Amino acid sequence: MMANTKAREQAQALATLLASATGGAGADAEAQALRSRVAAALAGAPEYVALLVVARQAGVVRPNGAIQSVPTLKRAILKHRNGGTAALLKRHQGRPMQVQEWHVRAARLWANPTKRGYADVAWKLRGEGYEVTDAQVMRYIKSLGATVASPRSADRVGKHFFKLNYKHHKRRNMDEVLVGEIYAADGHTVDAYMAHPSTGGLYRPELTLFMDVKSRYFAGWWLSEAETKESTLFALSSAMTSHDHVPAWVYTDHGSGYRAKMMSDENVGFYAKFSIATIAALPGNANGKGWIERAFRTVRDKHDKFFADGLMYCGDDMAPEINRRLSVDVEKGKRKLPSFNQYVDSLTAFIEQYHNTPMDALGGKTPAQVWAGLERVPVGIEFDAVARPSVERTVSHQEVRLDNRHYYSEMLAEWDGKKVAVEYDLHNDTKVWVRTPKGVLICEAPLVHTIGILPTDRMEERRLVRAADAVKRKQKHIAEDLARSRAPVDAASQAAAIEALTYAPSPALPAPRVDDDFKVDLLNWRKDQ
Repeated sequence: MMANTKAREQAQALATLLASATGGAGADAEAQALRSRVAAALAGAPEYVALLVVARQAGVVRPNGAIQSVPTLKRAILKHRNGGTAALLKRHQGRPMQVQEWHVRAARLWANPTKRGYADVAWKLRGEGYEVTDAQVMRYIKSLGATVASPRSADRVGKHFFKLNYKHHKRRNMDEVLVGEIYAADGHTVDAYMAHPSTGGLYRPELTLFMDVKSRYFAGWWLSEAETKESTLFALSSAMTSHDHVPAWVYTDHGSGYRAKMMSDENVGFYAKFSIATIAALPGNANGKGWIERAFRTVRDKHDKFFADGLMYCGDDMAPEINRRLSVDVEKGKRKLPSFNQYVDSLTAFIEQYHNTPMDALGGKTPAQVWAGLERVPVGIEFDAVARPSVERTVSHQEVRLDNRHYYSEMLAEWDGKKVAVEYDLHNDTKVWVRTPKGVLICEAPLVHTIGILPTDRMEERRLVRAADAVKRKQKHIAEDLARSRAPVDAASQAAAIEALTYAPSPALPAPRVDDDFKVDLLNWRKDQ
C-alpha cells in the first residue's frame, strides 16, 4: 500500500529525531530522555531549537503544544530499531470508498456552470430514483479533489473565466525593456457620473490611456465621448509632445480606435509616420495586457470611488440603491452633478499623486523615479504637427479632395495623377499639408471650394454626423415599439371571430301573384314593390 507524500515526510522527520535514541539504552529510558529534550525545547532552551522544528514535523509535538506520551515514543523507537524508516509509516489509509451507481451522475450534475449546491444535487438524484442523502453527496464530491469539487473549478465558473482568473500564467519579464520603449494602451469608461459639458445631463466619458510598461508611468491620457480613432490619436500625441519622446512599440488590443486606418495605415498612418511598431494582444486575453487593466482598476478604486465623496461612483460594486433614482433626483434638483472640468482637475491631481507613490513591482521606487531614467527619442517635428492625421489622395488638376473639400496649389502640377499624403488639422480646415509618400513636404494647399454647407471644424462635423445617426437609431427603436404595441391579427383569431358572429337568415321572397291578366303600370310600378 503506497503512502502519501505527507506520511513519508512525517516518517522521515521521526526517523531523524529517533536517530540518537537507537543506542544501547533501554527503550523506556530513551523515550523519557527524548521527551525531556522536547519539553526543554518548548520551554525555550536555545540548544534544542533545531530539535523542536523536527519534532513538530514528526508529529511528536502536536499543534496544540502537547507532547506525545512516553509509551508512544517507546513504540516508535522499537519500530525504528526493527524496521527502520519504513516501519514508521502510518499504514492506516482509511476505509476505501465503494463505487455507487449514482457517483458518475452526481459528478456530472455538480460540474455545471449553474453552480448547484450539494443539497440540490442530492434532491435531483432522489428524484431520479437513487437512495442518497445530502451528506453522502457532499462527502463524495469533496473526495473528487479541487479539480472537480472546488467552487472555482473550470466546469463551474467557465473555462475562459478560469483561465483568466485562476489558472497559472506566465509573467512578463521587464528586465530587458527600457523606460519609454513600450506603451500599453486601452480605453475604459469612467466609473463615475458627471454633468455633460454640453447638455448637463448624466455623462460618463471614455478614458484613453497610454502607460509605460517599464515604469507604470501614465505618459498620456485623453477623455472623450467614446473610444475612437481621434481619442487614440490625441492621447498618443499628448504622450509624445508632453515628454518629447517617441516609443518604439505600442501594445494594444484589436479595438477600432487602435486599428483604424488613420492610425495603422502602412503608408500614411500615425504609427508609420513616427515608425512606431504595434503589438496586438490576443482577443479575450486580459492577462496579456494586465498592466493597463491594473491601471484602470487603480483609477477606479483610488480615485473614482472618492470623487464627489463617492456619491457619483457607478462601478459594478456600488450599492444599487444609491444611484437607482439618480437621474430623477438630478431633474428635481435634489442632487447636483459635478462638472466635467471638476473631474478633469481631480483626475489630474490623482495621477500626480499616483506617479509619486512607491510600488512593490518597481522595487519600492515610484513611477516618476523610474520614468526619470528615460532616454528620449525626440519627436523631431513641431508639436503642432504631431496630432495631424494623414490620408492618401490622388492629385487631379492641381487639387486634392478631402472630406468634400477641395485644396489647390500650383506646386501640385508635377504631381498630377500621382498619389500623395495629405496631412490635415482636425480643428481647422482652411489648409492642408501635402507630402510625398516618403514624408517630404511639397506644399501647403489652401481651401478653395467646399461641397455643401460644411463647418470649418472637422470634429464639429463628425459630432453632427454622430448626432444624426443617434437620432436615426432612436427613431428606429420608436417605430419598433409602435409596431410591437399593435395587437397582432392571425388566422386563428380571425376564425374565432367569424364563428362568434350570429347567423342571420336571408328574408323570404314574396308569394307570386296569380292573375289571369298580366298588367304592368309603367308609371307606378315602383310603388307596387
